[in-house]
Amino acid sequence: MVKILVGMRRTGKSMLMKLFIDDLVSSGIDPSKIYYRKFDDELDEDRPDLRGLIDDVKASLDIGKGSFILLDEMQDIDGWERAVESFYEAGAEVYITGSNATMLSSELATKLSGRFIEINVYPLTFKEFVAFRRSRGDESDEDSLLRRFQLTGSLPAVALMEQEDYDLIDMMLSGIYSTVFVKDVVQRNEIRNSVKISNLNRFIMRNIGDRVSVRSAAGYLTSTSSKTAPETVDSYIAMLESAMLIYRAKRMDSVTKDYLRTSEKFYCTDIGLRNAIVPLRPEDADGVMENIVFMELKKKYGAVCTYDVEGKEVDFAVWTPGFKAYYQICADISAESTLMRELAPLKAIQDNYPKYVICKGECLFDDIDGIRIVDYDEWVKNPFRRLYVPFQRNLPVFSGSRIEPASCIMIIPMIGIVPLNRDSRILYYKE
Repeated sequence: MVKILVGMRRTGKSMLMKLFIDDLVSSGIDPSKIYYRKFDDELDEDRPDLRGLIDDVKASLDIGKGSFILLDEMQDIDGWERAVESFYEAGAEVYITGSNATMLSSELATKLSGRFIEINVYPLTFKEFVAFRRSRGDESDEDSLLRRFQLTGSLPAVALMEQEDYDLIDMMLSGIYSTVFVKDVVQRNEIRNSVKISNLNRFIMRNIGDRVSVRSAAGYLTSTSSKTAPETVDSYIAMLESAMLIYRAKRMDSVTKDYLRTSEKFYCTDIGLRNAIVPLRPEDADGVMENIVFMELKKKYGAVCTYDVEGKEVDFAVWTPGFKAYYQICADISAESTLMRELAPLKAIQDNYPKYVICKGECLFDDIDGIRIVDYDEWVKNPFRRLYVPFQRNLPVFSGSRIEPASCIMIIPMIGIVPLNRDSRILYYKE
């Protein structure tokens, strides 16, 4: 199987490649059987074309069974799909990374249908962020680390920087944003005037947690620059999504389970990037909370949507074959009217899957009519500690189970078997 790591730039894909190479060598693989090339570091004039890439690999490696070919950020090589196909057909183990979400909609999906695995790489979860800080000798309590996590995000390079270097952190975040925006949005799509799409991205990031319609965004761009058609906005949003600067939370209808194409929500891949280009305001509290909960759920389950119930909206629904649950996010539910408003759409849902209200601060109740009331800080620190499903022996146990398995491993086809604890993203029960 061809393994494809897909994620926004600076999320750690290249480091995963290098760690994998180290693991191969330490396990006894001859380094001469490994080919690695990072195309993103090369000048345009030094970057090979398709034939040049194939010739270089053949000159460096005896392609065949037992050989490993790792190609980092190769989406800018025209016809790269054919190179991957030829290496795979020759018997090599092929691993590639890319910073474009549409990589798999290319010819590769046709040429290697059923023979590739997509591995999404995201910024760090809060637990991973804490582990990074501890590795740097940071003994701050988790409340302090959570405040930083919400402010500066969790890109690995940023997580390793010291808190007192806030100006450097801000420069780092601004630089990462500029790199992603210029390379993966402007240059990739050959946009001549980037002002409109830059303004659109700021508009979306300013309104995280709010429904955004194509027409409202078009009206905003028309008022800030020049007349903009809704079709143009739609294509711009697709470009931002492809660069993985933002993710879309689709609206699912509770009756038909179809996705509705009106007034969807968008969230930033890393909250630190959002805060670097759109300064925080007090009224952003709900949106920031939603963004963090959305990304934690997405990192864990992949598919996260909003849920439309009789005209009422549930902030998030996880609707996967292995797990289903509903989440309402609200900074303050101390007022009875606010609490009732947040509970109403959850009560309107007719199934018995877990339902949560995640809020700031402690509530007098931790359960209202079967709906769990959870403190936001505690949820982010340990988001998947409760899962209301019966445990069955000899079956896979996915994310969040309270079961203490005898042995937990994460199965990543790219790397192999990596020991993990029970809070890791994928758990497997082994006798």
